[in-house]
Amino acid sequence: MARPGTRLIISTLIGALIGVGGAAGLAFAWDAARQGDSALHEKLHQAVPLDPQEQLALDAKERAFAARRAEIEARLRGANAHLAEAIAANPSWSPQVEAATREVEQAAANLQRATLVHVFEMREGLKPEHRPAYDKVLVDALRRGSR
Repeated sequence: MARPGTRLIISTLIGALIGVGGAAGLAFAWDAARQGDSALHEKLHQAVPLDPQEQLALDAKERAFAARRAEIEARLRGANAHLAEAIAANPSWSPQVEAATREVEQAAANLQRATLVHVFEMREGLKPEHRPAYDKVLVDALRRGSR
């Protein structure tokens, strides 16, 4: 039979492994999502022939969004760290894990919302005749991603 101190050490190690594994899984999924964003961005640029004026306007919007996105992604990384800490401290569904999970969900929702706002800001920067091609690529990508 294991000593009580040994059980605590083993539980803590298991919790830490779960936390690190969960954070690594989220990081992997996040990286895959970012690569998907790049692919979508490329498809949008291929589908929509931008003139120099549109390109300048959209480049400015891209720079502004990159800053917003970096800030939100930093919050998401922090939320994932809190989740890992909560799991390491108590490897069960505890109030701390629940709170940390909600923090991750909120940060992820903020990123999704900011991305959608950016998508519509970009659309507004296009000439009206370019918007249907943009809309088609965007809607097709969302439909593919939901399967």
